[in-house]
Amino acid sequence: MDRKIFIHIWLPALLILLMGACANMAQGPTGGKADVTAPTYLGSKPQNGALNVKGNRVEILFDEYLQLTDPGKNLTVSPPQKLNPSAKALGKKIVVELRDSLKPNTTYTLDFGNSIGDYTENNQVGNFLYSFSTGDQLDSMVISGVVLNAEDLSPVEGAVVGIYSVEADSVFLSQPFERIAKTKGDGRFHIRGAAQKKYRIFALEDMNNNFYFDQAAEGIAVQEGEVGIPTLEITQKIDTVYGDSMKIDTIIHREVRKYKPDSVVLRLFHEKVNFQQFKKIERSDRNQLSLYFEKKENSLPKVSLLNGSAVDWYKTETNAMADTILYWITDSTVYKKDTILLAMSYQKTDSAGVLRPCVDTLKAILPPTFLKNEQKKLQEEETKIKKAMKRNRKLRRTNLLGLSQFTTLGITESPALVWDRPLSSFDEGKIHLYRGNDSTRTPLPFTVVKDTARDNCRRYVISSPEFHPDSSYKIMVDSACAYDFYGNHNDSLAIMFKIMGEHLYGKVTIDLKNVQNNAFVELQNVSGNVVRSCPVKENVLAFEYLTPGTYFARIIMDENRNGVWDTGNYKEGLLPEKVYYLPKQIKVRANWEVSETWDVAETPIEQQRPSGMSSKKKEKNNR
Repeated sequence: MDRKIFIHIWLPALLILLMGACANMAQGPTGGKADVTAPTYLGSKPQNGALNVKGNRVEILFDEYLQLTDPGKNLTVSPPQKLNPSAKALGKKIVVELRDSLKPNTTYTLDFGNSIGDYTENNQVGNFLYSFSTGDQLDSMVISGVVLNAEDLSPVEGAVVGIYSVEADSVFLSQPFERIAKTKGDGRFHIRGAAQKKYRIFALEDMNNNFYFDQAAEGIAVQEGEVGIPTLEITQKIDTVYGDSMKIDTIIHREVRKYKPDSVVLRLFHEKVNFQQFKKIERSDRNQLSLYFEKKENSLPKVSLLNGSAVDWYKTETNAMADTILYWITDSTVYKKDTILLAMSYQKTDSAGVLRPCVDTLKAILPPTFLKNEQKKLQEEETKIKKAMKRNRKLRRTNLLGLSQFTTLGITESPALVWDRPLSSFDEGKIHLYRGNDSTRTPLPFTVVKDTARDNCRRYVISSPEFHPDSSYKIMVDSACAYDFYGNHNDSLAIMFKIMGEHLYGKVTIDLKNVQNNAFVELQNVSGNVVRSCPVKENVLAFEYLTPGTYFARIIMDENRNGVWDTGNYKEGLLPEKVYYLPKQIKVRANWEVSETWDVAETPIEQQRPSGMSSKKKEKNNR
């Protein structure tokens, strides 16, 4: 072979092959397939199910090195322990030290949940349970069920479910549960190691880990009706194995063990606590000060000046939660003060949880940054006035009118004028209403009313018998129609708006079964907000003018007929009012009617809450 051909053609090819071989050699072993097998239980000391156990130490052996995930949260010991047990993974063993003295003749269960896994891949030993007895009998009955939020039927995770064999109601207020379990993410629980005797069952959101109800803020659920004595049903199930020729090859007899009760439903609620505290006072402007409260103020506090003699010196405005009150200061002798001293009388919750009259002295001070910026603004305003006077012009007053920027209104809505500040005078005669396409401007009748429903002293609602769907209108506001308490008036303004047509909405009719008249039905959107509510007077309810979208129907058994859902009270023997859901979504389309037949007793309550609903957290203790 020609030497030049070898060098130019074959030598580069050999070099590439050698480089590939070297690269493969450098890879080393790949490690094989990932381990997906959970550790296998080999034994324990004492043995699982042992009797007459005396010691407080438990060792559980597996065939792999282990890790134990958050045992303080995931390990449940029953009966409950006053002192949290010590649990840790040591090599291939799980070691648990029970720090409380053991009760005589008692079955103990250690429920590890899914906290045990192998060290490398954390392949979990699912729902591992260990038990032993300090007596000569091992109780093995199981009580299971589900804990649901009483208000919206959502599953409650992490609640402690416990049982008592004592009938007295006071036991839940003073003694720890005899046996416990914790609810999983789906709200399910399994109380293991029960004896064959009568029990009462409760659920508790245990805030101080003492396993009984002693704090008003704790969520609770109370047994409704008899639970019954736990039992075990053993039945034979036959499994048939077929061969290739579809002939019976093997018949396997299998034992099926079913513990009852297995479908206990507990509805967890929070008692209504009249917790109310004053938080702070804030003054962001000369003509404004705000009072902030912890929880809703059921009635406005009474405030009086301590460094002035003015009377009727403010207008009030509250937020949607009614826990913040804005005071518009309308008297110049008051808002010109840099510091305002107040005496405030209000209802305050004492240490016993009872609302009592209270008087606080408050000081509202303008912050230094505001005073500095205010001086700068005054100087800029003086400069504008001087320039205007030189040009022989009048300064245009501030346009007070601040309207909601609407172009289209819903068929059930009304237009509203929202002013920047509270009004001292308002001339309804300087407002005019016309049809949008009326070139001759024929006036339409209307009324203007201050919106007291929202407790907003600056909002005025316009209504008219001439408002019709799918129609356009124009509102003309003359100059100086309204004056505020600070001497400003509005400029003239024209506003165009349109009311949506009926064809853009949908309708829902619901035919109810097994419902009495003392109830009402709510339609909720996907965020869980109530968009419509209707009392049950007849079996068929109609919800008209619904915006297209997804809705959910909830019915509340309104025992006291007050139109709202009411929670329970344990000491008074009151359970929360029952709630049921239509177990499906309601899809509303424009210009379409949806009809539903709803038997509230047809679907088990734990299966009623439909998919797609928001699981937003509700504020506790303010129900």
